Amino acid sequence: MMRFTLLPEPHWLVLGGFITVALLIASYASARGRTQRRVRGLCAFLRLLAIVGLVVCLLDPQWIEKTIHPRRARLAVLLDTSRSMATADVAGGRIGAAQAWIERHVRGTLPDSIDLLRLRFSDTVAMETNPAPSRAEGASSAIAKALDSLTHLPTGEPVTGVLLVSDGIETGGVDPADSARRLRRHGLRVHTLLSGTTNELQDVRISGLEVRRAVAENAPTRVTVTVRSPGFAGKTVTVQVRKDGQILAAKPLALDGQSQHLDLEFTPRLRGFQIYEVSVSASAGEWLASNNQRPFGLEVVDPTLRVLYMEGTPQNNQSPQPEWKYLKDALQSDPGIKVTTLYRQFGNNGQYLNTVDADPETGERIYPVEHPTHGFPRTLSGLLDYDVVIHSDIRRDSFSPLQVTNMARLVEEFGGGFLMIGGNSAFGRGGYHQTLLDRIIPVAMEGAFDSSKEDFQPKVPRAAWTHPIVAIGAEPEETRKIWTEKFPTLHGINRMERAKPGAQVLAYADNAPQGFDGDVLLAVQEVGRGRTMAFTSDTTRSWGADFETLWGEPRNPKWPVTEDNCDNRYYRRFWVNAIRWLAAGRSSRTNPPVVLDLSNAYITPGATASASIQVRDQTQREVTDAEVTLFAGSGTSSNAVGVARFDPTRRAYVAPVSLQRAGTFVISAVARRGEEWLGVDRQLLVAESVDPEMADLQARPTVMDAIARAGEGMAHRVEDTPASGLESLWKDLPAPTVEFHRKPLWDRPVFLAILLGLLVLEWSLRRWKGLA
Repeated sequence: MMRFTLLPEPHWLVLGGFITVALLIASYASARGRTQRRVRGLCAFLRLLAIVGLVVCLLDPQWIEKTIHPRRARLAVLLDTSRSMATADVAGGRIGAAQAWIERHVRGTLPDSIDLLRLRFSDTVAMETNPAPSRAEGASSAIAKALDSLTHLPTGEPVTGVLLVSDGIETGGVDPADSARRLRRHGLRVHTLLSGTTNELQDVRISGLEVRRAVAENAPTRVTVTVRSPGFAGKTVTVQVRKDGQILAAKPLALDGQSQHLDLEFTPRLRGFQIYEVSVSASAGEWLASNNQRPFGLEVVDPTLRVLYMEGTPQNNQSPQPEWKYLKDALQSDPGIKVTTLYRQFGNNGQYLNTVDADPETGERIYPVEHPTHGFPRTLSGLLDYDVVIHSDIRRDSFSPLQVTNMARLVEEFGGGFLMIGGNSAFGRGGYHQTLLDRIIPVAMEGAFDSSKEDFQPKVPRAAWTHPIVAIGAEPEETRKIWTEKFPTLHGINRMERAKPGAQVLAYADNAPQGFDGDVLLAVQEVGRGRTMAFTSDTTRSWGADFETLWGEPRNPKWPVTEDNCDNRYYRRFWVNAIRWLAAGRSSRTNPPVVLDLSNAYITPGATASASIQVRDQTQREVTDAEVTLFAGSGTSSNAVGVARFDPTRRAYVAPVSLQRAGTFVISAVARRGEEWLGVDRQLLVAESVDPEMADLQARPTVMDAIARAGEGMAHRVEDTPASGLESLWKDLPAPTVEFHRKPLWDRPVFLAILLGLLVLEWSLRRWKGLA
């Protein structure tokens, strides 16, 4: 390329050209001599060429040569050499497949001006100087730390981009996407290459357990075990529940290679907090055997249901035993039910009633409802010692307003049960439609004259046959016969035309005309946290003389059913079913005053779990001024590990729990308020040394994709064939350097010879033709 260094403005060149041409024309027009016109023109043209050549030389013409020098740069390849990269879930293993991909797709297409800067990392970053393939032996995968180190590379050729090669397992506890954003702010794009699959490794492991926190002593307990078995479809293993090496339950499980649930039942024999273990038999070829066992803790509690039974019917001289003993013995035929009996001392007219105040068989003393110390509890905390209250024909004035309120609260707030049985001092006849009990009783009480003496039998509606209270037979057909053929006649009822909304009627009285249901005999309802029941007839000699003595099978089949020849089996089953249904909200409780929850069931030694403790007093009111201490126990020793403080925002006591050594620990939360003991709750916490690098070897594509997005780069996979978007790896090349070389042209001999030749030729032609 040629350029003039002394080039004037174009108008000066045009003006000079016009002047030169005009002078040449005038010069040759006035020249003397007789020559032809074309000779004159040729001479003028030769002189003009000489002048033009001279002008060109005066403009300093130069030849310019442009040379482009590309700047060399480096592409940083950051290769993960931690142990997880040795996993052989892709051809050649993760690290081998990644290196082969780089050689094939990166090194083979790399521009000449770019060099590969090979770096390897696990917990630290190092330069890769060995041309042989790297080995995956690092203890951890600190991806974020490795990315951050690239901002402090030694000076040298600039880095055009970063290619992170990893399976995405980050064990440094820092989000690597943040590090990628910082690199992008430094001008480096971060691209990723994922090596590995998300397929689970061939392994059998316990992935979950479901079991109630509190269970009853000597009662069947179910634990649901979740087992995952990738790679072991078709194999059979044995799942066991053990305690202290003793097998309590075992079942075979045919594995399907997916997630399966298996229920195991065992019976706890010891009260208190007990530690059990679920295990799965080991299989050859498992990745890890340590995840085939999992411990769990249970609070084994006293299963006894405590019933407060108040009977208002006085003693009938024809009855061979106290009226209250029929129902009491029926309930206590279940060893899991304990009954405290109270009797009504005064009749409706204030006179003393004929009552029996001791159990003729056991000698147990029976007290009046109104007794100041042994009667109906005067405080809520005393009433909370019972799970179910049976109110059978007790006068309303036997209770203070507070005691009536406490019965309602037992049901609504504390999950207890309440049963009202009919009579002349019950329901509306007893004035209870004007008390707080009307809020929980499942029938609409009609008023003070609702009692009626009439004979009838129960009629069970179709929807009630499967209810736990009604279903007292071994089979549905047996249950129907028990209620339709074997149920004796009842002789009186408190008339209830309807149940309340939300209540379920389990039986009507068959005292209505054809096509009508009749009065409600038996109704139940869930109220707040508890349950209630209304039996509008009676269980005693007045209305239920046959009910309490003849509902069963004859002891001697040769003789008809009489009070002496009846085993009362259906009567017992009915009332046991009723009490157990009513107490459902109380029978599963563990330790209501103190409830401990841990944020984790498993931690590593030195790590921290968060403990949250809720504390309530005996009336279930929240306690915010308690002293809550946490203890960690292992074996026979127990040490304090923290003091919980009340957090008003969480409405709970909170504290961190840290275990410094591996083991299975019982964490106990002990609550006191001054000298008052509030309660304790326990949870199991396992501290086990887990290798985070090898615990879960599934590749993390989401992690690698997030890094690429944060670094504004491309996300690649080793299985990508053909690989696309590789040009993005070196799209940010540094600007090249440009060099210009100038060579002057006017001082060359050839140009001067041409000018001189033109002048000599023009002069010689003029002289030859005689021009002056």
